[in-house]
Amino acid sequence: MAVRFMSTAATKPKKQPKLPRYSPQNQQILDDMMIPGPALRFFKTKKEKKRPDGDNLATSTSIEQLYTTPARLVNYNEFDSAPNIPQQRLAERLQRAISTMYSTEVMPSQWVTPGHVNIRGVKVSRNLRKCRVLYEPSSTLKKERGNVHRALQDYTPLLSSMIRNHAQLKRPLSLKFISDSQAKEMEDVFEKLMAMEKEEEEGLLK
Repeated sequence: MAVRFMSTAATKPKKQPKLPRYSPQNQQILDDMMIPGPALRFFKTKKEKKRPDGDNLATSTSIEQLYTTPARLVNYNEFDSAPNIPQQRLAERLQRAISTMYSTEVMPSQWVTPGHVNIRGVKVSRNLRKCRVLYEPSSTLKKERGNVHRALQDYTPLLSSMIRNHAQLKRPLSLKFISDSQAKEMEDVFEKLMAMEKEEEEGLLK
């Protein structure tokens, strides 16, 4: 009985057929014209360089991540992060400009004057191109608070121009008035806590 043995030697990869030295178009040119020897290299067929499959996969994956991964989170808010030194300096500069505006300029409406509006702070974006002026109406009446909100929206361009002039800014800056309701809510909670502590102290004294 004949025994057939399986060879364990590695099989050699098949050789790829050699590419012609010149393409048919270039060969026709060489046949029709006298080309100097040093210039023949420009007519030779160039071999295509193939990368391993792993490299191609890694490259495609990296490119996909490059165009699909956002630079920042979707819910990122540049006004919520802690301000750096340039942001703080510009915010202080704008705060002084607002104080100067109120003391020297004639306001277009009584609802945007310090008697009806409390400026609680100024926040500046990272690129120093956007500014939020946080305010809160001083009145507790719903109608008067609505008048303040509407007046600030209507006169934002005029107020922004006056603030920029007093701040003497050289670069463009977009100003927007934002109601600081969160600060108001925190103050209300703080006042309630203080009232509760005061009641407890009075109860202990009795």
